[in-house]
Amino acid sequence: MKYGVYLKERWGWAAIFLWLLFSMETFLLTVSGGGWLGIYAAVSLTAGYFAGTFMDFWQQKKYYEQLRDMVESLDKKYLLPEMAPAGKRQEEKILDSILYLMGKSMNEYAESYRRRAKEYKEYIELWIHEIKVPIAAVKMMIENHPSGIETELTAEVERIEGYTEQALFYARSSAVEKDYLIRKVTLQFLVEETLLQKKKPLLAAKAKLRLGSLEQIVYSDSKWLVFILGQIVDNSIKYAGDEPPELEIWAEEQKGSVRLILRDRGIGIPDGETDRVCEKGFTGSNGRKFARSTGLGLYLCDKLCRRLGHCIEVRSREREGCTVTLTFPKSDFMDMT
Repeated sequence: MKYGVYLKERWGWAAIFLWLLFSMETFLLTVSGGGWLGIYAAVSLTAGYFAGTFMDFWQQKKYYEQLRDMVESLDKKYLLPEMAPAGKRQEEKILDSILYLMGKSMNEYAESYRRRAKEYKEYIELWIHEIKVPIAAVKMMIENHPSGIETELTAEVERIEGYTEQALFYARSSAVEKDYLIRKVTLQFLVEETLLQKKKPLLAAKAKLRLGSLEQIVYSDSKWLVFILGQIVDNSIKYAGDEPPELEIWAEEQKGSVRLILRDRGIGIPDGETDRVCEKGFTGSNGRKFARSTGLGLYLCDKLCRRLGHCIEVRSREREGCTVTLTFPKSDFMDMT
């Protein structure tokens, strides 16, 4: 706040003051010896006017600057109505009541939105669990009634199943802490479980696998990690190019961390797109040219890794394949049962 702007905005006060001063000076001129008295009155009243307005300006400046500093210091700005200092003057108290009503209205709206989001999430999870039954039934019917195209049908049904599973993990990704269990697990088990789940698409694509040392132990949730690894394996199959997919998986132990590395020999990622592959909805030029992509796979991997306290890094060069590294910080966590 500036004092000059404060006076300019209150020009009406200044006009009234000047009119009263002019009227008094005019009256004093009609009184004998009123000249010196008029000068004294003019100086005194002018000084009093500026002193009074400056005191009012200073009190307002102090109060509003305190509010501004508090807003800037808060990570969650909407908490201002609860944290704001109590006003002492009438207009400050009015502002306090307005802020309180705004905060109350915002909290009610946020709670209503949270409730609707929770109901929608529960519906999505229920729908996904229900849809798994007819998917399993279709797979069984395909196996029991060979028609010559069962391989193609099974592949499409499994693709539907994969997208359904992705939707389930997406719905739960905002509250991982409510649906995970940190336990000691070997990378060998995680990789074998992932490859077992992806056995059919790997066999169909005639993929070549090379597994290195995987005896390292990490602390994480095996269900979420198998999903993350599954998304990476899916990408290696989808973006293999004209040749059968080649996937190499091994682990490295470093000071303070364990790294799980998955490297393929596919078409790679064009320059300038590597930093964006974990963005939500980003499909890139490969996603448009070579495979039907949702732009959610690596986004979910990155989001879930951050929730679990892990780190995912993607490195690639076009036509030279892609390397995905998962880093697990070493920890002294106890087994949780």
